[in-house]
Amino acid sequence: MELTLHKLFSRWSEDESKGDCDVEDGLLEVGEIDLDEPENQCKHQQTKDSATIRLLQSFSRLLRLNLSVTSAFLSPIFTPDTWYFKPSELLPAWWRWSQSPPPKTHATSWLDGLRGLAAFFVFFHHSSQIWFLGIRPGWGSSPEAYHIVQLPIIRIFYSGGVMVDIFFVISGYVLSTKPLRLAQQGSYGDLFENLASSTFRRGPRLYIPCIVVSFITAILAMMGAFVDEGVERHYPHADSWGKQLIKWISATLWLFNPLNDTRLGTVFEPNLWTIPVEFQGSMMIFLCALGLSTCRRSFRLGCLICFVVYWLWWGFWAQALFLGGMILAEIGQMRSVPAPNLESPSKMGSQSESWATVAVHGFLITIVLFLLSMPEYDEGLINSPGYVTLATTLTPEAWRTNPGPSRWWPNLASLMLVAVIDHAGPESIFQRLFSYRFTQYLGRISFSLYLCHGATLYTVGLRVTNFFLDTIGRETGWQYGCSLVASGTIVIPLLFWISDLFTVVVDRGAIVLSRKMMKL
Repeated sequence: MELTLHKLFSRWSEDESKGDCDVEDGLLEVGEIDLDEPENQCKHQQTKDSATIRLLQSFSRLLRLNLSVTSAFLSPIFTPDTWYFKPSELLPAWWRWSQSPPPKTHATSWLDGLRGLAAFFVFFHHSSQIWFLGIRPGWGSSPEAYHIVQLPIIRIFYSGGVMVDIFFVISGYVLSTKPLRLAQQGSYGDLFENLASSTFRRGPRLYIPCIVVSFITAILAMMGAFVDEGVERHYPHADSWGKQLIKWISATLWLFNPLNDTRLGTVFEPNLWTIPVEFQGSMMIFLCALGLSTCRRSFRLGCLICFVVYWLWWGFWAQALFLGGMILAEIGQMRSVPAPNLESPSKMGSQSESWATVAVHGFLITIVLFLLSMPEYDEGLINSPGYVTLATTLTPEAWRTNPGPSRWWPNLASLMLVAVIDHAGPESIFQRLFSYRFTQYLGRISFSLYLCHGATLYTVGLRVTNFFLDTIGRETGWQYGCSLVASGTIVIPLLFWISDLFTVVVDRGAIVLSRKMMKL
């Protein structure tokens, strides 16, 4: 690299000196010329032309130098041998499944599958807010609310709020797994390196994709790509591109501050409100892992339980979920169940797993799914059969106003869901359900799916759906349903492809960049 730059600057100096000698004589003769003579006027014009040519030549050499220096710096990054993705990865992953082997899984792969499925359900949640508002209220909360899809457990497919709870529990579990293991092993040097790296890289890992998706959204809003008629969500667009840029910068800077009201920084993508909360919870996990690393496991576990109770008492549900996930990771390591080969999830239900054990876990998961299906407070919660007592008598008084009764039981249920599935073990049907290829694929693109589904819904999704509604009809329930199914066959694969591209180019690029920044 140094030799290349030395040659470039040497060539620049030689070309510059040659250029000066070629034109210098003409410039020196300007003062000696009598401009009244016609022939001297011609010489003066030639001298001016020579000066212009010299200036252009200098600018051209400077431009070539800048391009050469830039190429010298960037060539190690943007060469086929060092690309962080292959061009074939730009094709939809589901298109390449027949040519690629199944992904390798590990002991906590089921958490990736659960997170991916939760992100997919968030997509259905926001879709229902556009096209299925009639099924949002809880079953039996009103004379019109008796549709089969409004029943408990079934309605979990479009319950997006509880999916965010599951996100936070999984993050607390995954982020604390390695630090807790290193702390228990007494490898404090490796623990410090792990926490330092995780703390440094967490910000770029979370915020770089958010910057990209909000910037793209701001551009699409100025281009009029979003459908504004008949929807509640409106993406802002200013009077000029300059004002839009200023507004986007202001919103982005506000988004970076996890201590502010994060919703003010999400005007270009409302779904980003969870990212500062995620960053805040991640820092809390790293701090607890560092502060309690030298403590005995029993004392560390007791401290974490006290922290969770404290956060729940004051209504800080997100912080409680993160630390709850950390507790589950600690308990999981205490059990020390060796992970078998999970590459064939079709072999569900090992012979070592008794039917009684399956029945107990299944019963507990059924209760958990019932609690996760709790409607929102403004969706007839206190009038929904099965939830009236839970939302009133059995909800702490401090939770009945803020964050609300629809948060208390789903928060506890999200912790219970991860705990029960984790306890069931890697050989159980419950973990293997999340180790299939499709759920693992959803887990791989889960972050991008969460970031990109809003803009996709309000641009392509609305236009495609309105086209089918106008073509097939919306007068009867069958026509309306067929129109939505037809649009889903286009919008969902397109969303998967967009999430694929975003994962490969932006999300993975943020990971690579954060690692390179660690070496600076």
